[in-house]
Amino acid sequence: MPQIMCPNCGMTINLENRKRIDFNLIVGAAKKQPRTFTELLQITKLSRKTLSLRLKEMRESGTLVKREGKYKLNGAAEFEDNRRLVVKAFPRVFNERRMRTAMMLIAFLLCSSVSGYVLAMFLVPSQHENPGPVIMGSFTAALEVNNVKELYAWQVVITFDSSELKVVETTPGGFLGAEFPFFMNATDISEDILLLGGTILNGDIPRSGSGRLANIVFGYYTDEYAEARIVLKQEGFETYLLDSNSSLISDGNLKLTMIGN
Repeated sequence: MPQIMCPNCGMTINLENRKRIDFNLIVGAAKKQPRTFTELLQITKLSRKTLSLRLKEMRESGTLVKREGKYKLNGAAEFEDNRRLVVKAFPRVFNERRMRTAMMLIAFLLCSSVSGYVLAMFLVPSQHENPGPVIMGSFTAALEVNNVKELYAWQVVITFDSSELKVVETTPGGFLGAEFPFFMNATDISEDILLLGGTILNGDIPRSGSGRLANIVFGYYTDEYAEARIVLKQEGFETYLLDSNSSLISDGNLKLTMIGN
C-alpha cells in the first residue's frame, strides 16, 4: 500500500490510516448534533470529493444516517483509540524535548475523534453563543526565514491580541514541506498564540537559503490593532529551527511581515 513517513516524527500515513483519520473527524463533528454537508466540509477541512466518498462509505456501513439533509450517528460507532495511535505513530517525538509537547498536541487535535468536535467549536459558532465581535477586514502576513543553512524542521510561536485579531487561515509557504503531515498549525492551544511547524518530505535534502515558511491570514476587529509578533518562548512552547541531526540552527533569521490586505 502506498505510504509516506514524516522523517522527523516517524508518523506513517497511508490510504488506510488517512481514511481512519477522516472518519474520526466526521464522527467527531456529528457526535453532538446532526450536520449538513456544508458544515462537515467546514469542520473537517476535507475536499468535497473526499468528504462525499467518506460519507457514502459511512452510510453504507451503517455508521451514519442521513435525514432531512443532515448526517447523524447511527448508534455507537466503534473506532480505534486514537490517543494510543498517536503515541505509536510519534515514537521520536517523545525523545525530542523541544518537539514533544507541541507535536503531540497538534497530532491529538488532528487525529482524535473527540477533537473533531473541539475543532468544530472554533470553526462553526454555536447558535446559542454570542457571535462576538465582527471582523472588519483582513490582511496576510508572511513568515519567512533568511540565510538559513540546512533547515530540516521548524517551529514558530506567534503571539497576537485575540481581542483585536483572529487567525482566519494558515497555508504552507513552499520553502519547507507541504500539507499535513509536513505542515501543521494550532490556534486553540492558548487564546493569544498561533503555533506553526513543518518539516521536509521524506528523502529530501535540508534546505538552505531564504524563503517563505507560511502564509497567515489575520482578520481584524479594529483598525488600531497591535501587530502579531514572533516570540522565542511562550507558555511552554518554543521557536526554533533544526537541522537533520535535530540540532538548533542559530544563524537563521526569522521575520513576520505583512504582504497584503
